[in-house]
Amino acid sequence: MFNKHPNWRNYLKVNFTKLLKSQFVKVSFFSSIATGIRLITSFASAKIMAVYLGPAGLGLLGQFSSFISIILNASTGAINNGTTKYLAEYTGDEPKQLGIIKASFIVAICCSIITGLITVIFANYWSEVLLDSIAYSYIFILFGASILLYSFFFITMSVINGLQHYKLFNIISTISSVIGLGYSVLLIKTYGLDGALIALATSQSIMFVLFMFSTSILKKGIQVYRSTVDRTIYKKLFQFSLMTVFSVIALPVAQIIIRKFLLWYQTSTDMGFYEAINRISTIYLTLITTTLSIYYLPKLSSITNKNLLRKEILTGYKLIIPITICLLFFVYVLKQQVIRIVFAPSFEAMEGYFLPQIIGDFFKIASWLLAYQMLAKAMTKMFIITEGLFTISLILLSYICIKNYGGIGSVYAYAINYSLYFFTMIYLFRDLILKRFN
Repeated sequence: MFNKHPNWRNYLKVNFTKLLKSQFVKVSFFSSIATGIRLITSFASAKIMAVYLGPAGLGLLGQFSSFISIILNASTGAINNGTTKYLAEYTGDEPKQLGIIKASFIVAICCSIITGLITVIFANYWSEVLLDSIAYSYIFILFGASILLYSFFFITMSVINGLQHYKLFNIISTISSVIGLGYSVLLIKTYGLDGALIALATSQSIMFVLFMFSTSILKKGIQVYRSTVDRTIYKKLFQFSLMTVFSVIALPVAQIIIRKFLLWYQTSTDMGFYEAINRISTIYLTLITTTLSIYYLPKLSSITNKNLLRKEILTGYKLIIPITICLLFFVYVLKQQVIRIVFAPSFEAMEGYFLPQIIGDFFKIASWLLAYQMLAKAMTKMFIITEGLFTISLILLSYICIKNYGGIGSVYAYAINYSLYFFTMIYLFRDLILKRFN
């Protein structure tokens, strides 16, 4: 490449300058400020939980967190990403956008009532299966009763994201994180594990109640109420929700099963280590995944030209992969300090979990840069097949690795599964990556 450009220093300088001026970088930079605050709150929250709950308590909290993720997406009809995609796609067409927003909230109301009733009616069952005691059934009743507000908050955030109001999205996310941290700390210190579960069950509902008093939101709500909905919008949203079901529900289901494997074949402490390494992973990848969800998905959705799509994907790789590698390197080098700072002495035995988890995280991000196209372009069949296959393979690999290698086998399985997923994405999108279009 440099042979074609004799003044290669100037060539690199010009291209690097273009990269820095791109919207991708601008959004990433602004998001990083808000994400930095959320990272601090995540660290503080994890530390409080580790000190007050220990590995066993953290494992149970992980089970409930996965359940919330499943029920939440069911309560919104799993249309969050669909709402974001189609709002971005119809940029400039306000009547169409208002119809999409109204349809999204109608779906959320219907689905929330159904999932809320299921959660409350079977509260004893969920408590026994997930938390090994019916003593926590009241937590599920509390969660089921507030699920409508919970889903409204997430639909509202999807709308803001789809309208590409990045600044507002980050401000609300930041405020939510700070208030959520204070709320969680207060409940955990007062009630221990029960307090942590209550905080998980109600924090986002409280945020929506506070947020709904915004005058701009109330004004937009009146416009949405008066708008009309084209029935084809429901079809588009539900087609998209099929993909989201596998994207955001399949993994929490797999994690619940994997924790059960750890509990059956190892110990509750191993289950806690598995939850801890996943929490660390979530914390340090937040900057990257936030940029992908806030900027990357809406941007890919709005691009129809294949050359521009290819260019956007390659720009993503040029920026995201080097950042990911640096981030993962520092986390690995500082793993002992991370355990001491984020958790407690009782978690020191999980140091060996870091390398396989970091390898898996690298392949996860590398594969997501390609896999997001399936969401952005509504490639329903391909998405469902790949997500379904790799969710099943994660469960099977975890079962095999946990039985053969102990608790650390759970992260061995994670690394193997995402490396296979990455190479599958490379194969499926080989033409788009390697081919230049007219």
